[in-house]
Amino acid sequence: MAMDTIGKSQKKRNAVATVLMVIFFSILAILIVIPVYAIFVASFHPGNNLLQYGLNLNPDFVNMTLSNYVLLFTGDHDYWIWFGNSLLLTVITVVLTLLVSSFVAYGFAAYDFKGKNFFFVIVLIILSIPFEVIMLPLYSQISKWGMMDSYVSVSYTHLTLPTIA
Repeated sequence: MAMDTIGKSQKKRNAVATVLMVIFFSILAILIVIPVYAIFVASFHPGNNLLQYGLNLNPDFVNMTLSNYVLLFTGDHDYWIWFGNSLLLTVITVVLTLLVSSFVAYGFAAYDFKGKNFFFVIVLIILSIPFEVIMLPLYSQISKWGMMDSYVSVSYTHLTLPTIA
């Protein structure tokens, strides 16, 4: 009899926790989707409307136009070059970060060596340094090396702090 009461109580507590989690994550999903929706709707409005009225959740179908997308894909600029650069840098940065991080993780996971915990704590401390602290020294270093405006400098910058990649 006592076991049945404990079991029912536990099931009721689990059901309440599940309902609360569903409510919490539903609210969180709505908070995440609203800005994306607002930006999507704003992309169909002329630029001066956005500057004049700001982001608006109400779609104004009268002023909606595809002119921004037409300008993006057919305008006199290098959109596809920008897109290709972003894609190339993303692939390079992800591959290099995974490679370096995998070697470090394998070393800590597979081998027992003297000072393993000390070095692991050092790695964690280094990862906790915000990018803003290291940004100016990285800029200075890249500038001294003469690597400004190159793929190597961007990849190197992201590789130095894998948490921002």
